[in-house]
Amino acid sequence: MEYKYDIRDLKFILKEWLPTEEVASCERFKDTFSMDDIDMLLTEGFKVAKEVLHPINAPGDKIGVKFENGKVTPVPGFKEAYQFLQQNGWGSTSECIMIETGMPLIMYKAIFEMNTGACPALTSCIKLTSGAANLLLRFGTERDKELFLPKMFSGEWQGTMCLTEPNYGSDVGDIITRAYPTEDPRIYKIKGTKMFITAGDQGHCENTIHMVLARPEGGAPGSPGIGLFIVPKIWVNEDGSLGEPNDVTTVRLEHKMGLHAQATAMLNFGDEDRCRGILMGPPPDAKGRSQGLAMMFYMMNESRIGTGHNANSQAAAAYYFASQFAQERIQGRPFGIKDADRVPIIKHEDIRRMLLDMKSHVDGIRAMIFKGFYYLDIEANSSNKEWAEKCGDYAAILTPIIKCYGSEASLGVIAQAIQVLGGVGYTQEYPVEQYLRDSKILTIWEGTSFIHAQDLVNRKMRMKGGQPFREWMAEVRSFAEKNKNAEGFTREMNKLLKGCDCMEEVATIYDQWYANMKEKRPLIPLYAMKALFVYAQVYVAYCLLEQALIAAKKLASCDDYDRVYYEGKVATARYYANNILPQAFLTTEMIRNEDDTVISCPEEALIVR
Repeated sequence: MEYKYDIRDLKFILKEWLPTEEVASCERFKDTFSMDDIDMLLTEGFKVAKEVLHPINAPGDKIGVKFENGKVTPVPGFKEAYQFLQQNGWGSTSECIMIETGMPLIMYKAIFEMNTGACPALTSCIKLTSGAANLLLRFGTERDKELFLPKMFSGEWQGTMCLTEPNYGSDVGDIITRAYPTEDPRIYKIKGTKMFITAGDQGHCENTIHMVLARPEGGAPGSPGIGLFIVPKIWVNEDGSLGEPNDVTTVRLEHKMGLHAQATAMLNFGDEDRCRGILMGPPPDAKGRSQGLAMMFYMMNESRIGTGHNANSQAAAAYYFASQFAQERIQGRPFGIKDADRVPIIKHEDIRRMLLDMKSHVDGIRAMIFKGFYYLDIEANSSNKEWAEKCGDYAAILTPIIKCYGSEASLGVIAQAIQVLGGVGYTQEYPVEQYLRDSKILTIWEGTSFIHAQDLVNRKMRMKGGQPFREWMAEVRSFAEKNKNAEGFTREMNKLLKGCDCMEEVATIYDQWYANMKEKRPLIPLYAMKALFVYAQVYVAYCLLEQALIAAKKLASCDDYDRVYYEGKVATARYYANNILPQAFLTTEMIRNEDDTVISCPEEALIVR
């Protein structure tokens, strides 16, 4: 099946909906990027996705990376594709905005989305290299940057982040990998094991630059005692040449449900006591406190929005394949019409329902994600410091929502895409089932869904005394109140107003639970996922209705091509507001009712004996 992508929706987001001009006019970008670049970037980006990445996706899944005799063999074509992206401006040099060629996130991520839909196993490798490079740009010394960045940007080297250990996953503060000082105050000996390291030994680059969390000897307990270290797989000499192997050993590759073309590795550091790491940031203070985890979070926070984006990109690609199949597959006859001819399945009501359900989720979650990228762009680049701070707060609020809801909802979208294809959707001859296998990990990557729900109710709802969260909710209500009588949308706006009531009620309930921790403490984590889904569904409806109002105005003076697109935008918003948003009303009722069966049910009753 032909790889297709909705470039028109990406153009709508950048040219008709978001204030992209505001980002492009920032001092950082005003001489390098403009609105005039958008069409060319998206057109050429799609060409790369379709012609370079999509052809290696299914073969890469079938062949998979190999690990034999301690050596990783990448799948055919991955090395060449990785280097093509990095060398031609479609990779880290565009994503790292602290360098001259760095793009605004909202522009780069539109391209990256198409690439991820084409081959998610490869773009994660790009993303990790970009993240490691951004850490070096922000916290590395000038010498660190000179030694590592040129070859990371050229595609000769790659980057990873190494947090998880065999007994310590989400509880990062308890890791036991150690860092021992040497005569050089910046060089430590690293000893420990890391697992589930994405692209930990991908085999397509001559060197890998690991960003490793480890506790310096004598470090404080918990998260404050963790340091961050640059640990090359092969040591890099002072002149930039490769030296000796740095005692980083690949123990195994994980046998995974999906992403077979991506090497998820278990790595040992310092088996022979020869692994060296370069400390990033200041040395531990007198109390043994380091800044490693705080620095790593600069890499992780944007990666969390990126994880939700990754999931939605795969869901989008699956939906586009399903819509293509629905036009071509001839089966069945129209309901209730005697002696009718067989028709393409897109003529059947339930197929249309599934397609519109997929479209509403994909378009709506994409809109929410690009709001997040817009806020990050303004936070990092606007000269208006007050506005930049507010955008940073909004991005922080959206981060757990995007990561959790984006990754969770993608599974349902992809499952529906398989359903549209019917029996062949369950086979590997069609591309959709791979997306279901490849995307499931995204509910776990960068913190499980529950961790992000906890982040929302524990931190983001309460940061700065709760003022940013109240302002964020008020923005949605202001839009709904202003447009409650918009022609053709009164029913949908009334539902959005009811959704605003739900957001505010859930916030009030959580305030009450926190005020009465002695009795209500278990309810806070128990209902965190439900609370996040309320906020996600209301916010997605808000984004879609914002877009629908723009589309409705443009219907009066557009050509036939755009007419179909704008009518689709209106239908998408109406469907989501009338069919998905009401789920938030029911979820709010469940939170209000405080059912504690989960807590009162004996643990033994949950165990099969």
